[in-house]
Amino acid sequence: MESQKIPSQGDDADMTVSHGSGKETYRLRSYQAEMVAESLKMNIIVVMDTGSGKTHIALARTAAELETCDPTNLVWFLSPTLALCEQQSNVFESLLPAFKVQDLANSKGIEHWSDQRTWDGILEHVRIAVSTPQILLDALYHGFVQMKRLALIIFDEAHHCTQNHPANKILQNFYIPLSRNKHASGQLPRILGLSASPVMKAKATGVDLQNIERNMNATAKTPKVTRSDLLRFVHRPELHRVDYQLMTSSLPPFLIALQNEYATYDIEKDPYVIDLLTKHHQGHNTEKQLKKVFHTHKTYCLDQLKTLLSKTVATYEELGASIAEWYLRRCISDFDRMWRMDHELSGLNQEKQHLATIFQRLPLAKDGWSPGDIINSLSPKVEALIDVLVEETHPELTGLIFVEQRVWVAALLEVLTIHPKIQGKLTSATFMGSSQSTKRKTYIANAPEPRNQRETLDSFRAGETNLILATSVLEEGIDVSSCHLVICFEQPKNLKSFIQRRGRARKQQSKYYIFVPHDPRSMKSVGKWVSMEEEMKKAYLDDKRHIEAATERELIEETSDRVYYIESTEALLNFDNASQHLHHFCSTVTSKEYVDTRPQFDVNEVAGSGISATVTLPLSVDAAVRSAKSLQYWQTERMAMKDACFQAYVNLHKAGLVNDNLLPDKEEADDEAESFQIPDNTPALVEVMCALNPWLEAINHVHRPVVLYRTLLEIRVPHKTPHYMQLLTPIELPKIPDLNLHWNETTQCSIAYTTLGCTSVSEEYISALCDNTQKILQTVFHSRMRTGLKDFLWLLAPSDSSGTPSSLDELVAWNRITDGAQLAPEKIQQGDVGVSEWGVLSLQNDGRRFLPHRILPSTQDTTESIVQGIRLPKRRDFLHPMVGQGQQNDAYSAVEDFVGAESLVVSNLPAKYTVFALFTPSIMHTTEIYMIADTLRTSLLKSIQLPPDQLPLILRALTASSTGEQSNYQRLEFLGDCILKYVASVHLMAEYLNAPESYLTGKKGKIVSNGFAARSAIAIGLDRFILTKRFTGAKWGPPYISDLLQKQEEKRTLSSKVLADVVESLIGASYVFGGFPTAFACIQSLLPSESWTPLAEANMKLHDAVPSGITITSLANLEQMVGYTFNKKILLLQALTHPDYHGPIESGTYERLEFLGDAVLDYTISTRLHAHNPPLSHDKMHGIRTAMANASFLAFRMFETHVPTPPTTSSSSSSSSPSRPLTLAHHLRFTSPLISAALSASYTSHASVRPAILYALTHSKKFPWHLLSLTDAPKFLSDVVESVIGAIYVDSGGDIDACETFVRRLGILEALERILDKGVDCLHPKERVGHLAGERDVRYVRVVGGDKKEEGKRDGDASGDAGGRYRVQVKIGGVDVGDVVEGVKRLNAETMAAWRAIGILEAAGDGGGGGGQSKRAREDDEEEEEVGDGGVEEWFDAEEDLGQDAMS
Repeated sequence: MESQKIPSQGDDADMTVSHGSGKETYRLRSYQAEMVAESLKMNIIVVMDTGSGKTHIALARTAAELETCDPTNLVWFLSPTLALCEQQSNVFESLLPAFKVQDLANSKGIEHWSDQRTWDGILEHVRIAVSTPQILLDALYHGFVQMKRLALIIFDEAHHCTQNHPANKILQNFYIPLSRNKHASGQLPRILGLSASPVMKAKATGVDLQNIERNMNATAKTPKVTRSDLLRFVHRPELHRVDYQLMTSSLPPFLIALQNEYATYDIEKDPYVIDLLTKHHQGHNTEKQLKKVFHTHKTYCLDQLKTLLSKTVATYEELGASIAEWYLRRCISDFDRMWRMDHELSGLNQEKQHLATIFQRLPLAKDGWSPGDIINSLSPKVEALIDVLVEETHPELTGLIFVEQRVWVAALLEVLTIHPKIQGKLTSATFMGSSQSTKRKTYIANAPEPRNQRETLDSFRAGETNLILATSVLEEGIDVSSCHLVICFEQPKNLKSFIQRRGRARKQQSKYYIFVPHDPRSMKSVGKWVSMEEEMKKAYLDDKRHIEAATERELIEETSDRVYYIESTEALLNFDNASQHLHHFCSTVTSKEYVDTRPQFDVNEVAGSGISATVTLPLSVDAAVRSAKSLQYWQTERMAMKDACFQAYVNLHKAGLVNDNLLPDKEEADDEAESFQIPDNTPALVEVMCALNPWLEAINHVHRPVVLYRTLLEIRVPHKTPHYMQLLTPIELPKIPDLNLHWNETTQCSIAYTTLGCTSVSEEYISALCDNTQKILQTVFHSRMRTGLKDFLWLLAPSDSSGTPSSLDELVAWNRITDGAQLAPEKIQQGDVGVSEWGVLSLQNDGRRFLPHRILPSTQDTTESIVQGIRLPKRRDFLHPMVGQGQQNDAYSAVEDFVGAESLVVSNLPAKYTVFALFTPSIMHTTEIYMIADTLRTSLLKSIQLPPDQLPLILRALTASSTGEQSNYQRLEFLGDCILKYVASVHLMAEYLNAPESYLTGKKGKIVSNGFAARSAIAIGLDRFILTKRFTGAKWGPPYISDLLQKQEEKRTLSSKVLADVVESLIGASYVFGGFPTAFACIQSLLPSESWTPLAEANMKLHDAVPSGITITSLANLEQMVGYTFNKKILLLQALTHPDYHGPIESGTYERLEFLGDAVLDYTISTRLHAHNPPLSHDKMHGIRTAMANASFLAFRMFETHVPTPPTTSSSSSSSSPSRPLTLAHHLRFTSPLISAALSASYTSHASVRPAILYALTHSKKFPWHLLSLTDAPKFLSDVVESVIGAIYVDSGGDIDACETFVRRLGILEALERILDKGVDCLHPKERVGHLAGERDVRYVRVVGGDKKEEGKRDGDASGDAGGRYRVQVKIGGVDVGDVVEGVKRLNAETMAAWRAIGILEAAGDGGGGGGQSKRAREDDEEEEEVGDGGVEEWFDAEEDLGQDAMS
């Protein structure tokens, strides 16, 4: 064997085209994008090497056509073979799932589709048809398909469009005539050809190429602008010629014997001839048949013998004697087995019996052959093949051997399997096309042919097989992974075969071997081969010179002194750091999976000018700054790309996407943050002002003359006549609703406030009021009042129901008559037995005091009256009901009897005033907090214009849960949080129209953060209005003006979260009162540091920013599913575009719309929860919202929401079969095959758990967290749901109802309504385990291999182990609960483990004895939830992480 290496451009190539295999992502290379762009302009034939990615060009071009053409039109993809049709059909279905694909070539019964109705049924709703050219040609001939229905025809292996090939007949008989009809120009489909070898002949001329172009009405195109990029990414192999000696030995005996049998064959003994002669003797006219047979010598037996001899001789000459003998033995043994079987079933066949007799005469010993004998006498050519394989074999080898004859494929497989030189080193298999001949199976000579193994290619791609022996079927199109080695066992028959086979060797340092016979007798054929070889060598060297010139040129030293200087920071951008900065910026614009964020470069060399470069940033970057071109031409690609990077980064800075430090713009700590030292997202304790004292304003009214504001207080006690007091204050009191006071568990009193206006009073009048006030309050608070001090902040006066002011004399008289006390016996003797006007009872020398209850007259048993009294209560808090202190009577305490009552003293001040004094702390506390709320209403919230009757709502928004009040801010905070995020999202989208989603998320994270709201609250003084202290009435004493003047203002400590919560609760309260306009005004007032964009203005800006005039026609079905017809359909297309997508109509990605849609969905759910009656607790609302908005649930509902296409009539029967339902996922625009694989896995997991989840959602009383954990849907599925919501919002100008229509179609609102109606428990299993565990520790322990366990190890790995599974064990109080549970990711496994643990705990009646989740469980969650790759956060919410609220 002689092997010669032919130099190739592959010596210097360093990369191959990536097809997205493994874990790589894929996007259109610059040269592929160039070809797509050219195809959109005109009909072209893409001429690129095998393996350069022509299929991706076809995919992108098809998507572009279907998105813009008439929705009734379709794309027809033509491939030359059935196997190739199947492959390409699968590719289209996988990467363009939104469009129905029909593989016609492999459809059963296609030969029987003989009427228009059948064809119409088959093509109904089809957008992409795949077939061989012959199928389309036949359909056109019969009029079943018309050219006008085709929008685009793609000719794979376009070099076939010549002469009488069906592909050319389609063009010549139908396309070209239509193109000449000027009235049918609008009905003419576009043409795209794909070929690695546009001409077939080795000595191709310009005329040959022009013929192909003329036939296809297209222009051959190869990348020119990006030619160097193509050469970098397409690797060509080393070319080797293997010269081998022809067989020179004499024929073996069995072959000589076979020749003799054929040469001496007696035609008169042929069974067919004997049969004709017999019939002739019987009187039948067979003379014509006999004459023909004797003239042609063509009979079944003779034909079989001739074919067998021919193939055996050829096998001997090519492969050697031993293989020829193996071949002959196989043919005869297979024939013998088959004819004997036929004999048993159908009787004796004379012809086959005759052949069997001949074969028995051949010198082939039945017992003298073993399988190993096949390698005993191999030809020099086979030995040369073995030597090549021995030389090239290595552990990573993948290779193809092209063999001309099908039977030789089987023979060589046998040799390679057992040959000692390579046995065990290679795993070989065969692959052949499907024969179109129906006679092939009837020839004895074809018996050893291997059956085509359809799984061979899958095994090869998976690495289970590393060598394929194949016929020429693998030359064209069929997707075979890049190989290290390609061997042509025979010379390629033409230039096309040479190029196609060469393209299979695309690995680095790959080799391409061609076997050539060393035979002087065939110098003519060798000369032809050498001529072709020289042409290819010249082409190789041309490419090599191109690469070498480019490499040498890159050694030229070039510099640039161009800089970009930022004066404010003195930051500097130059050619040396621009590329590094640009790569860093690109890495921050998106965090989505499957996206290659690296900038891409197109380098263009212009003759006479130099080299320029264009850089393109990821699709997530705004189109206005997404690409930039070098400012000048350069000698080197290196400097051209640096120039492009420099220009791109300058543009980013000017667009505001890069800050003055030349870094991706992130919100810097503002002055407030530095001053208050409050982090954005971590709760902190902050020193703030004490709660506002509303009486401070009273200081301004102590000067004389004095004006006092009168308020009538009506005290209502059940079954008693109301009594009245006047409250006189230096400032007007706000409108206060009736106040309920709890005397005991069963008796409630109420206080009604009535404003009486103001009056000017004298010093004497005030003095009398002070005396009265002191007298009333001293009955209860004498120990907390100062002797001689009467400068009260507010004053009391007795009154009647009219509220008429008492005169000075009346006040003095009242004070006089209520002085002192009397003994009870004296009052009884005086006939005063009506205790309603009695004062408090007390015993001499006894500190206890009693409220008079009644007087019992004397009886036979007692000669003295009995006075009954009720102990004066010690509690001072009547605002809150008494819990667990039940009494048997209606009084506060038990009734005590005083017989005779000689020492019982009765105060002259009626007891009703003492009762009022008891109520005073509760009354005045309520008055003061309403005064605080009203002060806020008329100051910080003045612009909101809330009316006075909304004070209870404002007060609720100011009241922290620490006060113990049932009516606190938590529910309003839940609502306000949602409103703030909604307004912030719309505002940021409109304010930063060109900012990527990553920037918007960062900015939103700041302006809705607790730290931002807390800093703002302190800055505007809102902290003084927050109510955090629990009211008890203990240590209450009347306030004095002198004390207020002397009191130093104190500080208090609050959590930044409380400050932020009050901001959000006030926003929520504003929304409850006046909807978005009032809520927006509140946001402007409370968060003034942000320049908020009004919603109407923001909605208009967003709508107007969407480009118009782009025609999209492929979305009708999707609009039907969504329930909304888009005015600007480009929005819906953008909502379906993954950041990985590269292709035509790059309208941006779904990320910004998903950012907006998340807020709209949150608003839709949250407002319904807050409005539900009866009201839901804050915790329950949060739990339900988390369930409804988590990524897995959204993905599940997305898969369940589709528009099933109408039934399609099957070709084999008239019955209807349902078509594939279309979901949002099917319409997703992407490029990476990894996304296709993720979608396929999602469909499978969804189908596996679908019945269980549907049943749980419609019947269970608990939300099926554990079942959803089994789906493990990729994040981009829920992203697309939210992005479509965002698209509807923008297109409709902010119409929430339109968005909610889609949310309802998704089934989200239906699920929410059932949860609310049936009281479905949405508590997450991990939270429930914490509740059941009580104070016991809860740990989720990862199990790694066998029984090895790691506790609490923070390795950052939330995904599965090497086997793709994450295993976990639940421990409660150090004890294992349940078995080890597996999941795809950590949270999936922990959720299922928790659900199983709940079943065990509840079955055992183990409630844990505790209330909330154990401290240790929460700590474990906080520790564990921080690690991972995003799946943890995604599980709980489609946008936000779990956070503290979810576990509260």
